[in-house]
Amino acid sequence: MWMRDNQQNISKADFQAAFPELAEHLLDKSLDYLTKKHQLFLFPNDLKAISGLDWSGKIFETVNDKVRTRNIVGFMGFKGESLRIHSRFAQNDEEDYFLHYMLQKVLHLNLTNLDTSLSTDQQFYQLLLYLFPKYLQAALRKGLYKEYQRFHYHDSNVKGALDVARHIKYSTPFVGKIAYTTREFSYENDLMQLIRHTIEWIKVSQKNSQKILTPNQETRKNIDTIVQVTPSYDLSDRRKIIFKNRQSPVRHAYFHEYAALQRLCLLILKGQEQSFGSGSEQIHGMLFDVAWLWEEYLATLLGSQFLHPRNKDRSGGYSLFNKGNGLIYPDFLSFSRMPIVADAKYKPFGNIKGTDYLQLVAYMYRFDAKLGFYFFPNATTEQHTQQFELLQGKGQKREDKIIVEKLGLTIPQQMTSFEAFVHAMQENEAQFLERIQLEQ
Repeated sequence: MWMRDNQQNISKADFQAAFPELAEHLLDKSLDYLTKKHQLFLFPNDLKAISGLDWSGKIFETVNDKVRTRNIVGFMGFKGESLRIHSRFAQNDEEDYFLHYMLQKVLHLNLTNLDTSLSTDQQFYQLLLYLFPKYLQAALRKGLYKEYQRFHYHDSNVKGALDVARHIKYSTPFVGKIAYTTREFSYENDLMQLIRHTIEWIKVSQKNSQKILTPNQETRKNIDTIVQVTPSYDLSDRRKIIFKNRQSPVRHAYFHEYAALQRLCLLILKGQEQSFGSGSEQIHGMLFDVAWLWEEYLATLLGSQFLHPRNKDRSGGYSLFNKGNGLIYPDFLSFSRMPIVADAKYKPFGNIKGTDYLQLVAYMYRFDAKLGFYFFPNATTEQHTQQFELLQGKGQKREDKIIVEKLGLTIPQQMTSFEAFVHAMQENEAQFLERIQLEQ
């Protein structure tokens, strides 16, 4: 059984028969519960801040005798069972070119380096490795992580508590040195050691480790920084370091980037087979919010032509009312020729309706825009664009037209390889951008 996002009619009985262990733990459990209970790595890591994704929502929800999926894709494993949720544009259980293409664009990864001979779950594991430099960079922007550590000394510069047992052992007869311990704020802690062990493991276990760890100067600098602050690294300590980090996860809100990096490192170091659930009492896996990916992918495609206010990190917002009241975050805004408001919708053409219209029209009124777009992914040969004219009064047409347009970006289908998909996608992107230019 293979599944895609936003499926509505999966048989509950078939689901439970195919995944008896996973079904017991996943059905009707919230994302909040699952991420706290199990080893699930979500991207982006700060799920609570993702606009439009309900933290209390469920990956799998039962309605009567059916199971529904949402805008979550990825891979999960537990006790020998493996479950994959593809994007709805995947053609079969072995490829998901559209998901990989968006990841490549949003994360600036070269996914053509992925070994296509690997199974889908193994390819997901390789994605963890390619994500490592990105999460390391995000964490180091907060500065190097420090913790209080206890150090043991045996010298004449006493500056801590006397360690009687060690003093008797090492200073009998007395030779002028004192054994003592100190508690110091140090980079030499379990988390930094975990990061170092992850770096060293990638170096020796991956044939493409250079492409993962040294893709650019900034990544090389980050790797060198970790190496410099962990001089006591010892390969034989790896099992102990993994255990300590599992027992003491980073919880401080300020260091949430380090918490995400810690989870990623643990998944990588647990190894390919174990990290996806073999013999573990916890579900392990990697999940993506595909609606967020769609919006961020569009931002890379539209470029500087459109502003992209970000609800996720609370930047670039606008006030709906005076005195800063009613902060809003339209997906995309353009003021280059005339005001344009655009909304990214990871929905089929026919599902854009109702409250979707109300929000976009309200934003258009705020910015005095005469043109508004819904950008959606389209994989059919059916209608992929439609215009509406806003009325006034009792159904009267306006003298100055206000247009709302659904504009689909065609997603190539039945491609024989990822390279062929990329080529076709680039052609469709050019047509998509050309249509936007024509409407302005």
